[in-house]
Amino acid sequence: MMVGPRTKIWLCTSKVMSKITPRFPNTIHKIRGAAIGIVLASLIVNPPLVASAEGSSVLMHRVERALRSNDRLNGAMCYSPATGVIVLYGKVFDSKDGDLAEATAGNVRGVTQVINTLRTMTGQWKAEEERINDTLALNGLDRVTARVIGSQVYLSVTVIGQAEKQRAARVVRSVSNLQQVNFIWIKPGPIFQGL
Repeated sequence: MMVGPRTKIWLCTSKVMSKITPRFPNTIHKIRGAAIGIVLASLIVNPPLVASAEGSSVLMHRVERALRSNDRLNGAMCYSPATGVIVLYGKVFDSKDGDLAEATAGNVRGVTQVINTLRTMTGQWKAEEERINDTLALNGLDRVTARVIGSQVYLSVTVIGQAEKQRAARVVRSVSNLQQVNFIWIKPGPIFQGL
């Protein structure tokens, strides 16, 4: 006979029960009753995860409906990792829209906590702008400034010649695929150099 973990538990249980039964015949019924009571109590205290998952799903759909009611929040999405908890993710235009999404989700019935992980397009623009300006500075073009708005980068400064203007444009192209709008002005050098 093959003895596995379940068989061992059954054998141990049956040995204990066989020793208890002759001495205390009513004990078996009390033990079984207590075991059933413990199982029922644990179901009441800890409801099954299926009901919790269904409740989280309903809550998530309510929050999504609330977010879709405002066109500014179309990039915001959510999920519910636990009952009453909503995690916002996705991308909105700016931090005001992120705050609006958080407030909208928080006002939905059943939401107890909102975790806002939304990213902003303006934040992404700012990060791209900093990266371009850092690269320009590393290449000795620290007087050239870049400003990113949407899919365009605006370059501005007054430079000495056409070569420096072209070099600034090449440096930006090497680190960004954004369309360049070039406001770099060429200042003519002195006419009488070396006199």
